[in-house]
Amino acid sequence: MALHFKGLPPDSGWTIQRAEDLLSSLQGVVSVRVVARPGGEIDEIHLLTNTEVSPKQTVRNVESALKAHFHLEVDHRKISVAQSSDAVKKVEKEPEPLKPVLIEKILPSRAEGRILLLGHQVETERGRRVRVAVTVEWDGREYAGEALGTDLPRSRLETVARATLAAIEETAVGQDPDGSKAGLTLALDGVKEMEAFDRNYILVGVNAIHERDVATLAGASPVEGTPERAAILATLQATHRWIRGRI
Repeated sequence: MALHFKGLPPDSGWTIQRAEDLLSSLQGVVSVRVVARPGGEIDEIHLLTNTEVSPKQTVRNVESALKAHFHLEVDHRKISVAQSSDAVKKVEKEPEPLKPVLIEKILPSRAEGRILLLGHQVETERGRRVRVAVTVEWDGREYAGEALGTDLPRSRLETVARATLAAIEETAVGQDPDGSKAGLTLALDGVKEMEAFDRNYILVGVNAIHERDVATLAGASPVEGTPERAAILATLQATHRWIRGRI
């Protein structure tokens, strides 16, 4: 079956933004994040989808779209799909034409320009309470956030995500000596663990608020260590692009 994408003619030149715009136009795709190396090699593609299309079909659609439009061959193992029946696909705007840009100029290194996880600590307190501390690094400086919650499986992950959001908010405060970012708030919408491709994923939803603007963000991370670490990484993924545009 041929795939057609409105406003996106086939082109051998590509950027991360153009690839994400292309994949966002696929049926059932709610959000996309593409990770690539300097020079143009794609390392990872993360997608959040609703239930319109099966995860396996979504992977095939991604492979076909990138090959047809940008002549890119991507190993299916680099494509991860988190599916949720609660996800709602947004109405997409007509894509604006993009000027050709050298990909080396827009692709940072793995550490450059990204909020990094340094570590986290989970302490169980009396009365089935849990205290979580998360430390991140941005621009050579460390920032910490804490949260207190109930020591139950889902509540524990929500507490981890809230501690991560508190640390991320601190990065904005640290880069804001004049106080112009005082109206910036990151509020947890929810945390959910789900299974896809025989693996467990943590999905995090965040409401990002800056003055009168409100954005709904989502991130997903496979559970490769502990669910708590996956919740932190999913939270960082959800907020990275939004917060980077404001610090």
